[in-house]
Amino acid sequence: MSNIVVAGTGSASLSALIQQYYMPVLYDQIFKKSHPLLALLKSKAKTFNGREIVVPVEYADGSASVWGDQHTLGTSSGQSYTPAIAEIAKTASYNPTMLTGHFLLTKEETLLMNSPQAIKNIVGAKVKNLQKSLEKKVAQNLFATSLATDAFNPVGVLCDDSSTVGGIAPGSNAWWKTPVLTQASFSGDTGNIADDSPDAGAGAYIAKSDMVDSSKDTYILKILARGVANARGYTGENPDVIVCPQEIYDLIENEIDPRKTGSKMSERMGSMGFTALNFRGIDIVADQDMVSQQDVADDSNDRYGYDGRIYFLNTNYLYMFFNSGAKFTAGDMIEDTKSNTFVQKVHTYGNLAVTNRRAHCVITGLESSPTYAPYG
Repeated sequence: MSNIVVAGTGSASLSALIQQYYMPVLYDQIFKKSHPLLALLKSKAKTFNGREIVVPVEYADGSASVWGDQHTLGTSSGQSYTPAIAEIAKTASYNPTMLTGHFLLTKEETLLMNSPQAIKNIVGAKVKNLQKSLEKKVAQNLFATSLATDAFNPVGVLCDDSSTVGGIAPGSNAWWKTPVLTQASFSGDTGNIADDSPDAGAGAYIAKSDMVDSSKDTYILKILARGVANARGYTGENPDVIVCPQEIYDLIENEIDPRKTGSKMSERMGSMGFTALNFRGIDIVADQDMVSQQDVADDSNDRYGYDGRIYFLNTNYLYMFFNSGAKFTAGDMIEDTKSNTFVQKVHTYGNLAVTNRRAHCVITGLESSPTYAPYG
């Protein structure tokens, strides 16, 4: 039922009012205040209107360039420049997917909407709840390490060294693999999973005691430096944001010495309404939704609390795409046939894409307790 007429509004339909006044606000506010990485991605979101999201892969292939004036005619090596037989540029293709949310209005609520202020009070609160629901759905999926059916591509899949992404399999394509460092990439890790059988001993993860010992290779500031070095190793560009769980964030905050590094707080993220640390000019933000993708069930012989991650991301190569026809747009208000309730769906059609997987780094195998702070 798309023509619920609201008294006092010039006989305008409720669906039209919601689409005109509340959906633009929803799109503007979503991700803006609660999730730093999503806020960064949304701030430079792109629009697409095709059946696929096709982006150029941004990588350097040195074999396409040569030294010398290349004036000599000939066919032997070094005599003349031979153009590539095949197109050097590659593209990655991503399938868009739909994210759908909804909110409900009861018949009683529609009868109370007899003024603009009444509409604002009732609909405004419901749209805000819908916003939080959509944000949580996207945020908890963002750091998944496997692609759920019909979900947006998570950063945990886009930035790894084994998954096929954008239709391109990593295989021998080293330029399409994100550097992933595990606890085995560092010396001196002492984490021992207590309930594994047989006991594998130390070296299963990097414990918090390892991360605060400045004499070790596993010292948290050395881990950060190593992650930055690996993220910039192929492009020469620093990552612009480092994302970690709250417990690791608090540990980093205790170790950063502003007497050596200057202000340890990020001005850029502060201007966006977020609290963030600053490491070598790179923002460090906490995202507790990362924990929902850890092993959160304390079973025997598992990695409960020992599989925390830190992502070093260059958002110049990460893009959020939205279809212009379904960018948090509302459908018609429909009456349920079995109750005095009206439902309105809100659709978002798009996906998350990466154009250079080598411009990032992931560090895994860090102690990060699921009980440190609430999540999910």
